[in-house]
Amino acid sequence: MRSLRKLFPLFIIILVLVSCGEGKKGKITTHSTGKTAEVIVSTNSEARWEGPIGDAIRAFFNQDYEVLNQVEPIFEVAHVPIDILESDKMFRAHHNIFIVNIDERVEKTSIEAKKDLWASPQRVIRITAPSNEAFIEFFEQKKEVVYNILMDAEYERLISTFHGFRDRKIMAQLDSSFKFTMEIPSGFYIAKNSADFMWIRKETPQNSQGLIIYTYDYVDTLAFDVNRILSFRDVITEEFIPGPSEGSYMVVASDYSPIESKRIDFNGMFAVETRGLWKLENDFMGGPFINYTFVDERSNKVVTIDGYVYAPNAPKRDLMIQIESLAHSLKFVNQ
Repeated sequence: MRSLRKLFPLFIIILVLVSCGEGKKGKITTHSTGKTAEVIVSTNSEARWEGPIGDAIRAFFNQDYEVLNQVEPIFEVAHVPIDILESDKMFRAHHNIFIVNIDERVEKTSIEAKKDLWASPQRVIRITAPSNEAFIEFFEQKKEVVYNILMDAEYERLISTFHGFRDRKIMAQLDSSFKFTMEIPSGFYIAKNSADFMWIRKETPQNSQGLIIYTYDYVDTLAFDVNRILSFRDVITEEFIPGPSEGSYMVVASDYSPIESKRIDFNGMFAVETRGLWKLENDFMGGPFINYTFVDERSNKVVTIDGYVYAPNAPKRDLMIQIESLAHSLKFVNQ
């Protein structure tokens, strides 16, 4: 947990950015600030932050990010009292703000989410409740809503950044091969490309990120069965994703960590999201992966966007969120 004091190194940057203020006709021209997966929580009482309300919020935002081979929270949280938030433009420029408003005059607890209220891109979520107990009960019911709003904002912000550095050659190849594109930024390259398959990589001395894209004919709903998804992934990675040593290749490391799978809305389509760990057979590398499987109804093909990270002895959450953002940037051509 970061204290208010630890945010001050960010303020110099914010001061420069917020000096733009609002442009003509109320248009927001202030650029939002903050690190990936970082949120400011603001309450109208320090005691509430130190009490059950703060405990509930911290327990939620500090829960483990799924699925990594070390512990990292889904969000980093910093507390800012509401009077400071309302009077200080520097804090209001943060890209994720969660406001807790306890007001005995209200009869019913409510939630509102605003986009680009004080900066852009930005999400501001406010929950107003008549009591501490009412807030906690309501928050327990709406935690998933809060998470989705903030994570969608992370995707949107990163996709906007990627757009400014897009690799048009890779995007053109995606269009040619699959009739969709993604906002792939410079630094990535196509490692392998064949019929119904593409491997896109980014390699640095510190880490590796990759996207594995493959399609096949849709036959029945077993395409969405998690065991089918994982077994098909192993077939693909054994054939196309070799390791650095002879005879090594990527496989699902289900013996190291449980697989997490759920049905989601993926850019307006039904999809199955599957998270787990991968390893190299006959070698010692490994890391997290995320797999999105859906059907392209235009071609009646199952499409899989599978992203992975390798970052030994280093944090991986932010790298994975970048991979997730790349997948969520998918757009079908001529749609």
